[in-house]
Amino acid sequence: MRKSPNATHRPFVVACLATGTLLSLSVYGGTARAAAAPKREASGQTLEVLDGAPSGANSQDLKDYYNYLATRFKKATGATLTWDYYASSSEETSDIETATISGSGPDVISYGTSFVGTLWATGDFAPLAPGQWAQLGGEGSFVKSELADSGLKPSEYIGVPYDANPYVLAYNTKYFQEAGIPSPPKSWGQLVADAQKIQAKVKGVYGVGIDPEDAYDPWKNVFFYDADLGGAKPWEWINPAGTKVDLTTPQMEQAVKFYFALENQFHVAPPQSVTWNSSDLKSAFTGGKVAMVILAEYDYEVLQKGTPLQGHLGFAPLPTVPYGDTAMPPNGIPVSTITSGEYWAVPKYASKLGNLALDFEKISLTPQAQLEDFKLLGEMPVTEGGIKAVEAYDKNIVPFVKSEEDAIATSIAPVWSYVETGLLTALHNIGSYLVTHGGKWDSAYAAAQLKQAQGAAQIHATGFPPAKS
Repeated sequence: MRKSPNATHRPFVVACLATGTLLSLSVYGGTARAAAAPKREASGQTLEVLDGAPSGANSQDLKDYYNYLATRFKKATGATLTWDYYASSSEETSDIETATISGSGPDVISYGTSFVGTLWATGDFAPLAPGQWAQLGGEGSFVKSELADSGLKPSEYIGVPYDANPYVLAYNTKYFQEAGIPSPPKSWGQLVADAQKIQAKVKGVYGVGIDPEDAYDPWKNVFFYDADLGGAKPWEWINPAGTKVDLTTPQMEQAVKFYFALENQFHVAPPQSVTWNSSDLKSAFTGGKVAMVILAEYDYEVLQKGTPLQGHLGFAPLPTVPYGDTAMPPNGIPVSTITSGEYWAVPKYASKLGNLALDFEKISLTPQAQLEDFKLLGEMPVTEGGIKAVEAYDKNIVPFVKSEEDAIATSIAPVWSYVETGLLTALHNIGSYLVTHGGKWDSAYAAAQLKQAQGAAQIHATGFPPAKS
């Protein structure tokens, strides 16, 4: 579900060693032979790959990355690589369903961590065989946490990780200094207070930006805050059997209200931000119009160049203590990020192309490709070889490493993608309601939207069916 980028460095490798996830030096990056791209002759054949559409502030960088992979693929195999795109979570779901039902479509599908259950439930994605993993360097060549969303369990891995996207708080260090704030906030109450102080000291600048109209971001804001309150455990949004959805808890309603309260109650987000998407938010932050961004990825390190933000960009873990509290509430989970990343999956109907899809995946996992992904888009590598390459290039990524270490996984139930898209619709509707009602909060309307999202997702809550043979 490619949308925006990120990174990692040595402390992450240290963390992997500490938890027994040592990555083999004999795989990508370990030797020149292992790092080499596949050698095959497949002239006249075409491989179609489905991934996120280039859009927003880093659209050209994403195009450049896609072109890079296509060029490497052509050189290695003689075959042509073409790209197909989705522009939102709902469109991704639709494209996957259309392809699997018809038995034709993209030969490789990029999916985000929210979609592994959906893909598995179709029965149209076969688990990778040991020999296939061996061609990719072996499962031990990947950062262990990134394999969590490759399938429902190790023997059922249908996806191959190719990058990771932890989230952090991004802030303008210049504005913090001008407002006399010594460090980034550790609680949501402090975030609001810092934002108010910045607005009082720095003329024309808002404390924080939000993007409730974005096609991907809003539900994550709610998930993080809901978890801090003790209500966003995957087994509470969706039961362990994957058969029941619950989006109407008091914590959920409180989390949604706080998200929009940044604008309509605390007035630390610009009034116009209720209609923003991530591209609008990035422009506002890099343009010096807002001081903080809650869901920041490492692409800001790339986007800041040549903007008023350049030289004043800071990263920190997200706050975790809810507004009005001085400590985590009972059952609260201090979530810094979700286990967010992108994976390649190959539908069974693509077997007609032999090993071409596997060749493509291998190319995307070489240290050179992982570094190119990082340089262009700021995305975190997922292999030992990629980590070493990025580590040598840029070590200024400690907060992202800390965030990834504290990540919590979302539900792997097939219904999860419908929960995500349903909640996005609810948040979009609430934002539109605020625009047309003068920013006045209506708890009954918000609750009704969450109930409607729950009902829409519940229709798809069929549990964990076995894959088709």
